[in-house]
Amino acid sequence: MTETPAPTPGSANKDVPAEAWKRDLAAAAEAPAADRHTAISALLDDLDTQVGSL
Repeated sequence: MTETPAPTPGSANKDVPAEAWKRDLAAAAEAPAADRHTAISALLDDLDTQVGSL
């Protein structure tokens, strides 16, 4: 028996949260270099989840 994945914002609302990603990407660009990798990695993980839900 396979588990049904939890709905993502894109699959639940039929809307991709592009504005939130743009805001978070801008914040990552302004973050200290030591924090940039973590912030961008989280954004890419979120994007991967959204694409996987399509």
